[in-house]
Amino acid sequence: MASVESFWRIGHNITGHDVEGSLSVGHRKFRAFFGTSPAVCVVAWDLLADVRPNNSKPNHLLWALMLLKRYCIESFNAALVKVTEKTFRKWSLLFVDLLADMPVLNWDNRYGRARRGTITYISLDGTDFRIMEPSKFSPKWYSHKFHGPGLRYELGLCIRTGEIVWAHGGLPCGAWPDLRLARDAIIHVLDPGERIIADRGYRDQTFFDMPNGSEDDEQKRKILARHETVNRRIKQFCCMSQRFRHSLNLHPRFFTL
Repeated sequence: MASVESFWRIGHNITGHDVEGSLSVGHRKFRAFFGTSPAVCVVAWDLLADVRPNNSKPNHLLWALMLLKRYCIESFNAALVKVTEKTFRKWSLLFVDLLADMPVLNWDNRYGRARRGTITYISLDGTDFRIMEPSKFSPKWYSHKFHGPGLRYELGLCIRTGEIVWAHGGLPCGAWPDLRLARDAIIHVLDPGERIIADRGYRDQTFFDMPNGSEDDEQKRKILARHETVNRRIKQFCCMSQRFRHSLNLHPRFFTL
């Protein structure tokens, strides 16, 4: 049975940190390599108990997390953990899939701590991620945010709690502006009369409440500013901040995880 101690030991066998050395340095190194703590690794491992292969090991979960966090080339990762590239690829991508399938987002959590009579529960914003230039050039991939090819997602945050309650996308930036992406899915799951706080890219007053020069604009701007913090945290994982080198159909899996 995996424990915090076993993940600590296995993880630092990869990082090279002396497990009897400084705890603060050890935790910093562990998070730098795997993006989380040994305690969270134990929770994830236990939640996957019914779906992971019988011959899987805690090492394999750490390989997946290292792939997400560091996003080094496969030959480097394989050499670091002393296995073949084929073995590293097999287990790391298997655990990426298993983790991405875990039910994490709860749309109903947007009601958390909502004030009586409110019709606005979430804020929404789009975020773009870099990809390799597709072999057949098309302007549909172009992101005006970094002037290159990318995929666009939208994230919805509960206004009162800041919890991520909605994620959708993985579509070409140029072909899917923010409003089109929102009309593709989220407006169809709103309650009757429900509205969303969003920026001026969402010009549809039926569903969206944008800053418009009114007295409550400052509050709306503060709510929308939280998206920058969330985007920054997501991009602490190098697979989301660097150009995505894997097949594009895997990008939504990496993003969800």
